[in-house]
Amino acid sequence: MENRIISLKDAPKGFKIFFMLLPLLGCLLIKTYLNNDFYFLYPTGQYVIENGFPVKDFLSMHSNMNIIVQQWLCDVWFYFLYSKLGAVSVVAFVFVCYVVFCFVMYKLMMLITDNNVIVSCITAAIADILMGAMYFVTRPQTVTYIIIALEIFALEKFVRTKKTAYLIVLPLISLFLINWHCSMWFMMFVFALPYVFESLPIKIGKFRQTPCCSFVKLLICGIICFALGFVNPYGLKSITYIFYSFGIGAINHYISEMQPTDFSSLTGIVYLALLGGAGALIAILRKKNYAARFVLLFVGTLLLAAMNNKSVAYFILGGFPAMAFYLKDCDVKLKITESKRTKKGKTKIALMMSLIVIIAAVGCAWVIINPQTESVKEQDKKQNVYASLDEITEILDKSKEEVVLYTGFSYGQYMEFKGYHPYIDGRAELFLKNNNGEFDYLVEHVNMHSGRLYYKDVLNKYGFNYVIVEENELLLNTEMENDNDFEKIYDSESVDLYKLK
Repeated sequence: MENRIISLKDAPKGFKIFFMLLPLLGCLLIKTYLNNDFYFLYPTGQYVIENGFPVKDFLSMHSNMNIIVQQWLCDVWFYFLYSKLGAVSVVAFVFVCYVVFCFVMYKLMMLITDNNVIVSCITAAIADILMGAMYFVTRPQTVTYIIIALEIFALEKFVRTKKTAYLIVLPLISLFLINWHCSMWFMMFVFALPYVFESLPIKIGKFRQTPCCSFVKLLICGIICFALGFVNPYGLKSITYIFYSFGIGAINHYISEMQPTDFSSLTGIVYLALLGGAGALIAILRKKNYAARFVLLFVGTLLLAAMNNKSVAYFILGGFPAMAFYLKDCDVKLKITESKRTKKGKTKIALMMSLIVIIAAVGCAWVIINPQTESVKEQDKKQNVYASLDEITEILDKSKEEVVLYTGFSYGQYMEFKGYHPYIDGRAELFLKNNNGEFDYLVEHVNMHSGRLYYKDVLNKYGFNYVIVEENELLLNTEMENDNDFEKIYDSESVDLYKLK
């Protein structure tokens, strides 16, 4: 039997197909329950369809608050899906988005690596699985990440072909994104900056940069994209929304994804692992042509990821294409014998690959049908919370007096979904005076829970006659247990209900 050396670039089709289908294993990690934010997205979509675009809050008890529905198009879409087919349709939509994301990332990697299938499949698969596990939930971001990947693909196509037609995609992206998820609209300009930089004929000392494409065309396209940002129900307010909604201490206190990246957490460990692996690969496989756009994509998204947990997704979206670029000339040689390339051997490989694909497909189908995607303990806890809130709703429905309801930050939206108007909900930025033009309700909420503001003053201020206390509201739990003006009428491990005597 003769020994032969083959390249992975020339590997059998079955081998390549396996790597192309590998990202679908990420379906096993996607959460198959409704994200907590869905419970304010759904009624907002219903309101937009029935009444038009709101300018005052209609969900909480603070009806004088100015509001901006920053993801109105997503709200309407989720309302349509849920009202027609229920929760399964919304979750199924997330799975569809994930499959589309996998395809776009694969095509992007193939473009960047000049069709190196193995490098493209491996880098895309790792990026896809990480994104599926951490970021694909029933929120507008599932589509937003696809949009950003498409933007990078269009820009890269323009650089390589110099065809202006590929830039036409960007204004369409701008128009869609400002209405689908306006707080992410500015990110499309952030991801375009590396391409703008490399389009400039820069000369600094011995450094000479040859423009990768036409700066003028990018500039004109950018102006059009910015102008189309005003085509939304709230005009300039949607464009500037991000500047009033992020980097605020009160918001970071409650929203874990907006907190600085904790390098001891799972997200932080993933970030450090990606950083270490990427640094080692780039150091080993460094080339003379680094391409400024990929250096900036890598470094820029790396810095974003260090700012907060949410931005690790940006590093996956921008850093992985950069890594693929530096790995594109990488190849692996394998020594095989001719006997392994016989028809019998090919049949065994084909059967093995088919078996793996079938197992993966069955596993994905099982996950879609089965409501468990996290650990049993954590999933049961979430279900128990909503079961408890359903029982509380039944109690409130029987009340003969008007319900003035206090809820904490985590489950206010679920009570809104049930038709009540609580004190606060998960739309954190809307409860700040800079946005609502009325009062810093979120700051008041934080101060009450920290003890800087006496809880009784808040309860009396709004005249609450029902109070839902979450298990993590430790101080309020203690205070309510000893409050003679209220009696506990519902008790569970996750939430309690108190009624004014």
